[in-house]
Amino acid sequence: MLTGVVMFVTTVAYPLMVQDTTTRRDSVPAPVPVAPAPVPPPPVPAPLAPATPTIEQIRYMEGLRTATRGVAQIRDGLSRVVRTQAGDSLTRRRAARRLGGLCGSARSFIVSGRPKMQATAYADSMRILAKQLTTRLDTLSRALPVCEKTAGSDPATVTTTLTNRLKNYDDALLAFRNAQAALNKPDSTKTVSQQ
Repeated sequence: MLTGVVMFVTTVAYPLMVQDTTTRRDSVPAPVPVAPAPVPPPPVPAPLAPATPTIEQIRYMEGLRTATRGVAQIRDGLSRVVRTQAGDSLTRRRAARRLGGLCGSARSFIVSGRPKMQATAYADSMRILAKQLTTRLDTLSRALPVCEKTAGSDPATVTTTLTNRLKNYDDALLAFRNAQAALNKPDSTKTVSQQ
């Protein structure tokens, strides 16, 4: 029985006797409740990405890039002729022959780039502008064989003809590029719910 009392005292009574009767206070104060963080506004959707060009449109632009190299050569030849007008006759003659040579190389660039430029790659008003651009490029290209043959003997007539055709081409190119930029620009007038 003594063992039973000792067991009772050690298992039940002893932990009660050893227990601290004083209340402990923590040295750290209790956390102060903090107001919840404000909810961030919903993210603003990014502007609509420009439309991805189709394969035909990419081909059209590659053809235009090639043809533009030829047009740059024509411009170079014309500027040489204009710059040498005040020079001696030998310098003017060299510039005129150079213009004839540049017309030949320009024609090869235009002829290689033009078949890729199919106006059917675009729709609606862009198709009309693309067609006008190719028509003006064809008109310019048709003047190049005459330029090759007669630039050395009659540079004034060739220069006048090419300058007029270049101006028409530049107008068509500018209209095409402006319409293309407007097409790829996201519409800023749409509200967030419309996007």
